[in-house]
Amino acid sequence: MLEQFKQKITSLRLSKNQGMMIGIATAALITGIIVFSLWRSTQGYVALFGAQENIPVSQVVEVLGGESISYRIDPNGGQILVPENSLAKARMALAAKGITVMVPSGYELMDKEALLGSSQFIQNVRYKRSLEGELAQSIMALDSISQARVHLGISEASSFVINNKPENSASVIVRLRYGQHLNEEQIGAIIHLVSGSVPGLNPSNVQVIDQDGELLSGSYQSNNPGLASMKSRSDISGRLQAEIEKNVAHILGPLVGTGNYRVSVMPQLDLSKINETQERYIGDPRVSDENVNQENASDDAAQGIPGALSNRPANQANNNATASTSIRSQSQRKYAYDRDIRSINHPGFKLEKMTVAIILNKDAPAVAGWNDEQIAKLNKLVDDAAGIDRQRGDSLTLSMMAFTAPSPIDDVALPWWQDPSIIRWAEMGGIGLLSLLFLFFGMNPLIKRLTRKEENVPALAVRRTGEDGEEEDDESESGKGLELPRASFQGEDNLPPLSSGLETKVEYLQLLAQSETDRVAEVIKQWINSNDRSNTNAKQEQ
Repeated sequence: MLEQFKQKITSLRLSKNQGMMIGIATAALITGIIVFSLWRSTQGYVALFGAQENIPVSQVVEVLGGESISYRIDPNGGQILVPENSLAKARMALAAKGITVMVPSGYELMDKEALLGSSQFIQNVRYKRSLEGELAQSIMALDSISQARVHLGISEASSFVINNKPENSASVIVRLRYGQHLNEEQIGAIIHLVSGSVPGLNPSNVQVIDQDGELLSGSYQSNNPGLASMKSRSDISGRLQAEIEKNVAHILGPLVGTGNYRVSVMPQLDLSKINETQERYIGDPRVSDENVNQENASDDAAQGIPGALSNRPANQANNNATASTSIRSQSQRKYAYDRDIRSINHPGFKLEKMTVAIILNKDAPAVAGWNDEQIAKLNKLVDDAAGIDRQRGDSLTLSMMAFTAPSPIDDVALPWWQDPSIIRWAEMGGIGLLSLLFLFFGMNPLIKRLTRKEENVPALAVRRTGEDGEEEDDESESGKGLELPRASFQGEDNLPPLSSGLETKVEYLQLLAQSETDRVAEVIKQWINSNDRSNTNAKQEQ
């Protein structure tokens, strides 16, 4: 069969235009197949790890190759892509080999043997790197943080009493997970974690920033109170609004239905911090300290003669003379009261006033039939749920209005040539069109030539003229007429016999002209040559 196919291929003689069309169609089909295969090859591949995860690429590629898992490297981000249906298998293979996302090295660096002759400076750097790695691992333990890096600025110790060395400092950069953020408590925890791990590190010298370059530790810096106040006001106000709206929604939801009310809460806060000390005196005063002094003194008359000898008796004094006596008394008492001393630290905010506005949809079925009494009861319920204090100046407004039906949000209409579905169908249609063009203009003519049924030429009896001038059919001798060969011929074997009549040859040429026009001249030439050879042979025989 293969030999017959080869013979048919070699017997085909295509015109120049037909060959060109077949070549163009073949090239277009091959190009379409290549484009389609490349397009299909990019579908269904997902990232093995995240874009920011640090992985040992060489080890991962080696394991994937050993497990016969196809993979690709994203030229834009450098990520390793694997087929979606092989993602679980690839991760299990990597986990079995112990290949995971690389984390900063901690005290493992200290386990390495020191090289002979390494200096103290090298040891200090290794210790610093290990401490930074340990702190980074501790910070990455938080759920909101995917990656962290710590830089420590540690001053060298000095034995001098007076030393102007700078203070220790630290910087922390964190990469947050998608959709996550750090609140004030978490930022403070990171700051105190780092400052508590380094001796002599003040929390005010620890800076924390995120992947977007935003300074997260600004609210904890003493030199930036405005930023702290602004963040605190925003956070406290948001929490207070959410809490009050939640309480009001619990009341209105079952009564009027979800979507038939709107609540707006506007609190006014005072974020000033107040430290207050109170001292009170209780009851009557009591003696806490008493001091009494009493002195008695008597003055006697002077005896003796000035300038006289002292061993000589003096004149006797008059017994009737009286001596002067002085008495001095002094008392000192200290009184004290019972005191009550209180030190009160007010929080960083105080709710000065709150305004609540509520709108009900009057077209709602549950609200349409309400009377004034029911509305007043609802107003009282909402007033208590929101915690309205009239003495503080709070206000609550409840109104019933018609809601406007929200208009449907129209998606941004893309031009038709940018529509992904149209692009996908256009790709498939283009590939199908190229295939059809190749089949119709390339393969179809070729198949027709290969599978064309042989056209049977009607059997024409070769008439011979006898000596009496009457034509005789060869059918009488051979039993069947002489059939004309197929239009396609190979040499002289397929030509009618030279003894055939002129009509037979003309009919053969007509059939040949319908199928293979370019061979008519060749057949005529073949007949002329055959006739010349036959004439030459006849002359030689004579």
